[in-house]
Amino acid sequence: MSYARHASLPPNRCLAVLRMGTVVALAALFFAEPAHAQYPQPQPAPPGYGVPGQPAPPGYGAPAQPPAPGYGQPGYGQPPGKKPGRPVSTGLEMAYLYGTSAAWGIGTGIWIDAEAGIDDPGLMLILPVVIGAAAPVGVFMIDRFAYRKGMPDGLPSAVATGLMVGAGEGLGIASLQWVVSDEEDEWGFKGLARAEVIGSTLGGAAGYGLYYLTRPQPETNILISSSVVFGTLIGSAFGGGASNGDWGTYTNDGMALGGLIGYNVALAGAVTTSLFYTPSWHQIGWMWGGMGLGMAASLPVYIFYAGSEDHDPRRGLIFQGVAGTIGLALGAILAPPKKDHSGYYAEAEDKDEAPPWIKVMGGGFLPIYKGIGGQLSGMLW
Repeated sequence: MSYARHASLPPNRCLAVLRMGTVVALAALFFAEPAHAQYPQPQPAPPGYGVPGQPAPPGYGAPAQPPAPGYGQPGYGQPPGKKPGRPVSTGLEMAYLYGTSAAWGIGTGIWIDAEAGIDDPGLMLILPVVIGAAAPVGVFMIDRFAYRKGMPDGLPSAVATGLMVGAGEGLGIASLQWVVSDEEDEWGFKGLARAEVIGSTLGGAAGYGLYYLTRPQPETNILISSSVVFGTLIGSAFGGGASNGDWGTYTNDGMALGGLIGYNVALAGAVTTSLFYTPSWHQIGWMWGGMGLGMAASLPVYIFYAGSEDHDPRRGLIFQGVAGTIGLALGAILAPPKKDHSGYYAEAEDKDEAPPWIKVMGGGFLPIYKGIGGQLSGMLW
């Protein structure tokens, strides 16, 4: 008796095997896809590569180069550390402030002696020496401790210029009072010393305030201090040339008044110009040279007055004033200007300091009812 054995599985066991095979296949696909994504597909070789006599392309097969240090980091390409701020003042600029502060201290000591009536030589020299030495020492302490890296450029020369301009203002006022007053009404030495100290102190404070309002550069401060000298010389020439009468009385009065007017007109013009323009060192030097050459070249005018009684030779001073003004203007125009007229403010947003609160861009005349006025345009921060 024979029989056949069938290797068949029950239906329920066949279904279980089918399910397990499906799970294994899905798992293989799940794990195989990420592994496939991790490795790039082989790229075809460039044309000619591997052919005898054909060189490989440059850099082909070379190892990858590491990225540059800091690549992808903020500020890449900029030097590390703090953003660059305004340059520190130079030793020459600080010397300018040391000298003017010492002069202010000596003058203050002399004024106190005059007010106190100290006339003994051994006593009257104490205060000028002490205050004259203490003032620059105080400047040194402020420079080293109040400003850790030193005063920024423009600040020392702004204060020094203010001290000098204020002292000149006091001297001009006292000189005018002396020449126009009777002997009993003159201020005398005490009044002169008082005007000098008050003027220089207020001028130094004004220079300090001007710096924090407009941030002038050293060239601007030197232009302001030079302009008052220009104005005094030219104004004195015009005032003396326009005078009449006695040479010793009226001419002195005219020159004192003209010098004071020229001083303040030039000061106002230089300060206004500094709001929108920064001169170069060449321009300042050429202005000095131009004015000097103009006045020197005009000296031969007095030859025409020699031996003549029909004309007053004082009028030659007017011609000298005109010639000096022309030379001054030509020096400013012909000299090489500053390369960057915007100066420090060109990149003020990249600096640590704030820009000035006011900047004048231009101006002109303004017609008004029954007259004429002026107008200025600019920006306010």
